[in-house]
Amino acid sequence: MTDRTITIIPIDEINFPILEYIGKCLETTFDLETTIMTRQEIASHIPEPVYGGRYNSTNILKFMADRIPGSAFKLLAVTTLDLYSPIFSCFFGEAQLGGTCALVSLHRLKQEFYDLPPDQETFLARCEKEAIHEIAHTFGLLHCSNKHCIMYPSNNIIDTDVKSNTFCPDCTCLLKI
Repeated sequence: MTDRTITIIPIDEINFPILEYIGKCLETTFDLETTIMTRQEIASHIPEPVYGGRYNSTNILKFMADRIPGSAFKLLAVTTLDLYSPIFSCFFGEAQLGGTCALVSLHRLKQEFYDLPPDQETFLARCEKEAIHEIAHTFGLLHCSNKHCIMYPSNNIIDTDVKSNTFCPDCTCLLKI
């Protein structure tokens, strides 16, 4: 029997309370245990940043997928690196659809990125939404057209702020854990 635990792996220096908060949100949403691993050093294993210091999320996701701990049912890598993909110039995360690995960047979730005063409550709400969204992709959920559903795509930070931290009825029916 597989251990059905979501493993959270920081790939930068991230405050432990933030990782704990993300873990609690995932536990509540998916009714699964979480565990937080020690920080993983990946800087020497991924290509140099491009596009003004952004890192290719797909490369990071592939790197993490090759190093999944044997006990991991689902893995969420959390980073402070600014990300891009070949499809999007910048965004908040990426996941293997129906797979094991997901990646979330905290870089653009902070108010300070938008030259606004710090707001911890807003930051944590964004962390929660993006972590749940990306892990839900690993359970096979696609993007949703309901702008209030957590599976609505975040094309910008306003999309993240507008959507709720829960699934719409249609996505709830589709979610198979």
